[in-house]
Amino acid sequence: MQKRKNKGRFGDEASQRQLRVSELIKRNIAKILIDSNFYDQDRKIYSASVTEVRCSADLKIATVYVLPLDDINAHDLTAFLGKNKNAIRHALGKEVSLKYLPDLRFKEDTLFEQIEKTNKIFRALEKD
Repeated sequence: MQKRKNKGRFGDEASQRQLRVSELIKRNIAKILIDSNFYDQDRKIYSASVTEVRCSADLKIATVYVLPLDDINAHDLTAFLGKNKNAIRHALGKEVSLKYLPDLRFKEDTLFEQIEKTNKIFRALEKD
């Protein structure tokens, strides 16, 4: 029996179940981040936009891609969200009814930076 591959961010097509659960988690985490006031000891408020959620094939791990909305360092934001992932996961458990609530992993979304680099390359090619 062949082992099932974990479908990554740029890997094969995700299943319909993965897509549905990812979208459900995305909407609810965005709602949780808006409704709750998450702040650190310095009373610094962190606001973020959830751009994408990818679930593993067994739906046990959800990778949440976030972008900072204010003048916040993206690394600080992901570290802060990673530190508070249990509180976010607890609030998520109250909102959704899944057999297993996935473990949350927060990552910085670099898609816009990649698009900007690609656009620069295209502009440079057009000038030549």
